[in-house]
Amino acid sequence: MENCNIMTVTSCKGGVGKSTIAANLSAALAEIGYRVLLVDCDFTVRSLDLILGLEDRAIYDVYDVLSGSVPPEKALINDPRYEKLFFLCAPYGKTEEMIEEERFGSLILHYAMEGGFDYIILDTPGDIGKSFQMAASVSDSALVVSTNQPTSLRAAERTGALLAEKGVGSRKLVINCFDTGRVAFSADHSLTGLIDETCIQLIGIIPFDIRVMEAQSRRELVFSLKDSNVPAAYRNIAQRLNGIQLPLFTGFRHINRKQLMNQLR
Repeated sequence: MENCNIMTVTSCKGGVGKSTIAANLSAALAEIGYRVLLVDCDFTVRSLDLILGLEDRAIYDVYDVLSGSVPPEKALINDPRYEKLFFLCAPYGKTEEMIEEERFGSLILHYAMEGGFDYIILDTPGDIGKSFQMAASVSDSALVVSTNQPTSLRAAERTGALLAEKGVGSRKLVINCFDTGRVAFSADHSLTGLIDETCIQLIGIIPFDIRVMEAQSRRELVFSLKDSNVPAAYRNIAQRLNGIQLPLFTGFRHINRKQLMNQLR
């Protein structure tokens, strides 16, 4: 277990792209050789199986395991595109009140100790309800997702404080849907301002690209996108999570990185 990082991807605000980030970051980590288990913790409205394009393979879910219907390993889905990426579905048609926190925590710890995983990534819904509490209680670290909207930033700040109260020591900020083309025109897009608002260390910026939604509707991850900076953004975050220091916008094309960094300060 000591080599397994249990990580919550979260925000107490919905609509910021947590599930998209959880799915694509998991794939980016698997791509560079890490064994990853992605767990859908939205026990009310599951969506990760659709984002991953694995809905046809989703036979069992976390409730089946917790109820004793199937052993833990049998419920896991191996993504055919990534040898080291595994997925555990949220239950369909159940409620979070049907999931016992202690048993859920024990299950995640079982996977951490027995599954040989380097990362277990827990995708939570956009609130601070029971699912958030269960995920945070068993996590070593967290990625707090925000956009550059004031309401989203305020939610990120609150999320970071709640995670600290739950004992999640390592908390990193991901700015999603960041429009690099418009950053020079508004002081509201100041990168230092975004960090100051959340009081959480920034680990990456994911640029806005309308094609992400189009790929998602085709049940494809962002790595299928050509001539887009979004794949590089996810790969950068995956490397930084593993201690590799990369400047912001590394690998981004069609941007003036020096000029953009000056505008962000």
